[in-house]
Parts: sequence; C-alpha cells; structure tokens
Amino acid sequence: MTPFRFPLERVLDWRRLQMRAEEEKLAALQHRLDLMNRRMSSLIAAEQKCEWGLRKQACLDGAELQALAAFQSQAKKQREGLALEQRQCEKQIEAQRARLVKSRKDYRILEKLKERRHQAWSYEADREVENTAAEAHIAKFIRDRSDA
Repeated sequence: MTPFRFPLERVLDWRRLQMRAEEEKLAALQHRLDLMNRRMSSLIAAEQKCEWGLRKQACLDGAELQALAAFQSQAKKQREGLALEQRQCEKQIEAQRARLVKSRKDYRILEKLKERRHQAWSYEADREVENTAAEAHIAKFIRDRSDA
C-alpha cells in the first residue's frame, strides 16, 4: 500500500502560514491599542498631578493659573487626538479579527478534508490487508487439502 499523501498539503501549509500572519497582525494591533491606553492613562495622571500640585499651594498668581490653563488645553487636545487614534485602532482590530476568523475557517476546512481523506485511506489500507490475509488463508487451505 502506498503511504498516505494529501494532494492539498501545500495549500494547507499556506493556509496555516496565512492564519499565523493574521494572528500576528492582530497581536500587533492589540499591542498598539494597549500602548495608546497607557499613554492616555499617563496623560490623565499628569493632568491630575499638576492640578493637585497647584491646589496644595496657598497662594496662586496669575501666571501659574495661566500655565495650568494652557497645560490643560494642550492635554485636552492630546486626549482627543489619542481617543480618535484609539477608536481607529479598535476598528482596525475588529476588521483584523474578521480576517482572522475567515483565515481560521479556511484552514480548518482543509484540515478536516485532510482528516477525512486520511480516514478513507486508512479504511482502504485495512481492507487491502484483510483481503491479502484472506487470500493467504484460502491459498493455505487449498494447499493443505491438495497435500492431504
């Protein structure tokens, strides 16, 4: 019996590589979103620290209040820009997840086909072994009868 060979093995390998590439792209996007979330958190923390630092002072002059207002205005612009980037990244993540799901589905279809083909090959191999054994048994039986 010939050894099992799946004719679409190269396609299966390609699908596997494609699926891994999609997984890596998703991981990179999620890492990027995580970095943005950390930047947002540190920006908010810096704003609060600055505000609390000024509140602790007993006396504030106009220049300090003006600097605080300018800092808060700049921080607000940065937060808004960062929030926009986060939303865009989240949309990219959703699109990438859809591509990954499709890639996994395509891979699993081929994997199941390979499994079914292997089962069919196994069944045929077992039948061939059984037929060979039956033929050998019949030949032995006939030989033993003719010798007797």
